[in-house]
Amino acid sequence: MMKSHRKYLAGAGALALLLAAAAADAAPPAGRLLAAQCAQCHGTNGQAVGGMEKLAGESESEIYGELIKMKANIKPGEIMHRQAAGYTDAQIRLMARYYATGGKTTATGTPTPSSNTGDSRRRKSHDD
Repeated sequence: MMKSHRKYLAGAGALALLLAAAAADAAPPAGRLLAAQCAQCHGTNGQAVGGMEKLAGESESEIYGELIKMKANIKPGEIMHRQAAGYTDAQIRLMARYYATGGKTTATGTPTPSSNTGDSRRRKSHDD
């Protein structure tokens, strides 16, 4: 009788671990779905190719600040200004954090403990 309880407990424990792992994978990092639009020009995960500006690893505050400026100052001939205007400030913050951490954020948008918050070097703005 005791052996069957141990088997039951071991099975239940394994199932609990499996369900916890599946739940952790269920929610994508915050900002990833929002940033999918950016991949068309800036590359998957912000690793741009073909002369476009890379976003991966750039400073969260730099990305956020540039997008907020673009959103506030829409220029008819500039695609980025129109793109930025379609997002709330909170959504822009999530995308900036996503790229600054290399996608290592939780589903709530907080950086994971091992993530890098990006370098602080000034990057060339679309308006520079």
